[in-house]
Amino acid sequence: MDRPPARSRLFEVVNRAGIISWSLLGTLLLLGAVLWVLSHVGNLVPAVVFALGILFVLNPVVTRLDGLGVPRLLGSCLSYLFLGALLTLLGWLVMPSITDQAAQFGDRFPEIYNRVSNQAQEWADDLNLSVEVPDYRELRNRIDEAAEGGDFISNNLSRIGDVTLTILETLLLLIFAPVVAFYLLMDLPTLREKAVALVPERLQSEVSFVSRKLGTAVGGFIRGQVVVALIVGVMTSIGFRLIGLPFWLLIGMIAGFLNIIPFVGPWVGGTLGVLVGLTETDVRTAFLAALVAVIVQQIDNHFITPNVLRATVRLHPATIISVLLVGGTLSGIWGVLLAVPVTAAIKIVTGHYWRTRVLGQSWEEASEAMIDETPGPETLLSRFSRLDEEHHHDAGGGGPVDPPATGDIPKQ
Repeated sequence: MDRPPARSRLFEVVNRAGIISWSLLGTLLLLGAVLWVLSHVGNLVPAVVFALGILFVLNPVVTRLDGLGVPRLLGSCLSYLFLGALLTLLGWLVMPSITDQAAQFGDRFPEIYNRVSNQAQEWADDLNLSVEVPDYRELRNRIDEAAEGGDFISNNLSRIGDVTLTILETLLLLIFAPVVAFYLLMDLPTLREKAVALVPERLQSEVSFVSRKLGTAVGGFIRGQVVVALIVGVMTSIGFRLIGLPFWLLIGMIAGFLNIIPFVGPWVGGTLGVLVGLTETDVRTAFLAALVAVIVQQIDNHFITPNVLRATVRLHPATIISVLLVGGTLSGIWGVLLAVPVTAAIKIVTGHYWRTRVLGQSWEEASEAMIDETPGPETLLSRFSRLDEEHHHDAGGGGPVDPPATGDIPKQ
């Protein structure tokens, strides 16, 4: 009598082991395909990143205008005009100071480098390390010797090819990416419907649910990182300015831009601030620069990021660092920028499949297990509406207020 249940349990275990094995194999094949594509179309990565960034930043604006009755074509044009005007204004206000500080930093760089290299050499000697740190002139000579090695004609042809490739990549980035993003903005709902229509009918609801969660988490991450980077850059620049750090705006903007990459911005900004403080002023300024970087990082971690990033995917710090290294190895800085969003998207898709098919969770349970969603701040209109409902309920005018319907989420 016990054999049939035992066989049933054995069959269930074998079935789940098979599902797990095929899921792992499918994930590895998907990662391999992504890495293969990135390694063969590396020159397109900057344009793809730029286009996706424009799309994720402007799509909420175009969607909101569409909800107000503005056609998506007109909304896309208006959003582009607003973004262009904003960038022009920021460039007009900030770029002259950044250019001036960059020129000053370039003039002072040999002296700054020599001071740092001399200090590093003293520390190496004190620790009895057989390390020779070259000064600026020796470093330039080594670089020139390495560049001049080999045939003169082949070296110059290689340089011409590199310059030409850089020009083409820049044109591709500045022209191709905004055009592609503009057409995607106009036709995004239609493209989404056509993509879902290609899925078997029994899976369309699930695919739509996962794609919405994917857009919420990944799109929110990209938009949030841009906003956070801008705020962190402004706060770091102001802090460095208050302590009298040279090149305060240049270093602050570098820290803000690199803050788009998790774990990178605060460390780079603080390190540059300390080095400039030590070489250009005194130890007190260097200490204050480190203090400013720590304070900005704490404000970012505890106040700015939690309020800006409304939906984040749970990724372990070790995972983030690993994918940043892989992305940097494959496509440089653009691969680093793309590494975390791509990893988050893969985790959402594979995690949903695993939790619904293997663990037997519902769609919503699988989403809550992977995505942390913070409710947005209460608007004035919603606050008045809530207070009116509470007053109406307390007065007995309409009976109990029904909770908002969330929809039935089928369990797979």
